[in-house]
Amino acid sequence: MYKPISTTSARQTMILGFRLAKQLKGGEILSLVGDLGAGKTTFLKGLARGLKVKQHITSPTFVLMKIYPSKRRSIKKFVHVDCYRVAAKEFNNIGLGDYLGRPDTVVAIEWADKLKLKNHKVITIFFRHGKKDNERTIIWKSQTR
Repeated sequence: MYKPISTTSARQTMILGFRLAKQLKGGEILSLVGDLGAGKTTFLKGLARGLKVKQHITSPTFVLMKIYPSKRRSIKKFVHVDCYRVAAKEFNNIGLGDYLGRPDTVVAIEWADKLKLKNHKVITIFFRHGKKDNERTIIWKSQTR
């Protein structure tokens, strides 16, 4: 478990995502957990920028999964998944398993606590609202499930 990081603006939350992206090599699965409006999608906008994704990032709440090309040398795809409104078994039907753990892909899953990601190394990132309006507390840990 890492020390909690506080951000006080959407821009700071995006910068944190951008910095994490610079450390990724491909094959990572990011599990994002937190309340509505806690900064998950904002964080992923910064992460996508750090992965050199050129498209505008929006939450895939209704389409469930979006796949973006990445211009990073070792990372070819950024897969953004949202589990907020769907049962875990549905994600097998849309092909999520085809991307998990691929060495040329980074997968980020919002509301990932709804999925059982067995036999995968997962970086879990927790998002919490802070005491002030724009304040967020972000904590991550790496684990094998």
